[in-house]
Amino acid sequence: MTRLPLLALAATLLVAPALHAQAMRPTPLGTPDATFAEPVTAPIGFRVLADGRVLLADNIEGTVAVLDFRTGAMTPVGRQGDGPGEYGMPGPLFGAAGDTTYMLDMGNRRLLVITPDGRIADNTIPLRSTSGWPILPRGVDAAGRIYFDLAGIVMPGLNEVAAAGRAPLLRWDRSADRMDTVAFVQFPPLPPAGPGEMRISIGGGAYQPTDQWAVTADGRVGLARATGYRVEWHGGASPVVGPEVRYEPVKIGTAEKNAWADLMAARGMAVEIENGRRRTRRLPRPDIDRMEWPEVMPPFSGPRAVLAAPQGELWVLRSRPANTRARVYDVFDGRGRLVRQVSLEGDRAVLAFGPGAVYVARTDEDDLVWLERYKM
Repeated sequence: MTRLPLLALAATLLVAPALHAQAMRPTPLGTPDATFAEPVTAPIGFRVLADGRVLLADNIEGTVAVLDFRTGAMTPVGRQGDGPGEYGMPGPLFGAAGDTTYMLDMGNRRLLVITPDGRIADNTIPLRSTSGWPILPRGVDAAGRIYFDLAGIVMPGLNEVAAAGRAPLLRWDRSADRMDTVAFVQFPPLPPAGPGEMRISIGGGAYQPTDQWAVTADGRVGLARATGYRVEWHGGASPVVGPEVRYEPVKIGTAEKNAWADLMAARGMAVEIENGRRRTRRLPRPDIDRMEWPEVMPPFSGPRAVLAAPQGELWVLRSRPANTRARVYDVFDGRGRLVRQVSLEGDRAVLAFGPGAVYVARTDEDDLVWLERYKM
């Protein structure tokens, strides 16, 4: 198996007292300046283009489209399938150079290239490496380098990593055919795999402390630590570690357990292939009575809890009780310092950032998802 070179990861520790998140008063995001005309179902991928239009991937509807907030137009991009201009299952969208976008085609285990004019290019990026490890992209920078980590992957050759709960975060430079380690992420340890077995556990389980990260266009990785809550920046000249943030943990009761199970039932998807035909289906709702639960939540959890924002900021979605609909984001600067908090009322969550704007998904009482744009 190919050995990957490891970067020196000596951190530059900022000497500062611990910050108290509870002492800050969150600033409301305000009111949207635009709402897209039609609701969507399950936005798994969202990318803002230079002219204000957005690319949207919906993994329940199985569609990819360009949305124009000004006109209300929704223009399809490709279609489901295995051939040219087609995708198996829409996944996350990653911004590359200019308005070029990479989409994780989870049904065909590849990255598709979506051109600035909204067309799926003929060239695709196979998700395989000489190491034999699965590549599940989590970020792409403007140079086209692909970022992923090995957390939650259990297979021969990675059993020690899974058992230790510490995995490398890798940067794949395809043009030079080189991988290097940017940082290491922490996750709940997992039991080993047997011969020929492979398991992938994404998210670390129910309310388990699992590090999350996001990539900026210039290749800096903002890494939020779930244990000893703080933000680190990696991938630059030297790593920077911000001060620890103190907070009051949220206790886990029956309502919080059901909220997590409902989220898994709503978002969990599986791809099945039988007789050459591919189909997607929802995963069953987890049985909360058969699961082990921690007493309190980590500082953040769930999908899209960590987002890279303009001006080198990192937004971290804080955990909240099940009966609290409003969301609060901790905003960290490029030195890992908590500089402010932003609150969103109702059932709203940040999707992405664009020039001078933040894009939000609002879920209404009928479980319809509306896309909103706010000025920053």
